[in-house]
Amino acid sequence: MRKVILALLVATSCLMTSCIKEEDVHIHNYGIVKTFYIDVYSNHWVDQSNLSYIYASFSAPEITKAVIENGIVVAYYIDADGRDNMLPYLLPYYDNNIDDYYYENVRFDISQGEITFIIEDSDFHHANKPSYMKFKVSIAQ
Repeated sequence: MRKVILALLVATSCLMTSCIKEEDVHIHNYGIVKTFYIDVYSNHWVDQSNLSYIYASFSAPEITKAVIENGIVVAYYIDADGRDNMLPYLLPYYDNNIDDYYYENVRFDISQGEITFIIEDSDFHHANKPSYMKFKVSIAQ
């Protein structure tokens, strides 16, 4: 009886074991992290009447094809208290006219050599151009 129970335990453990082959596992060691800051002023924001958002694009030669294909880009909005808020971030505002809060979705998009920050109101109207915002961008490759 003990041999039967032992055999069942061995068979069960074999079935529960992962079947991942070593060559199927890809481990990347990202040893290089580049971080830079971008100051965005009101004149940087593009506001087109046919869009429900505003945006500001900046040159970022650090965002290479290799980064896009095998790396990672993260961006943060740095608030007035100096805290890093990872994007996308919902920035709350109080509107006295409607006596309620609304939110602006702050996010970013990348392409080779460029980063674009985007702000869209929760009601899909044009966001107001902020007078100043600071962003932190970190790139690992």
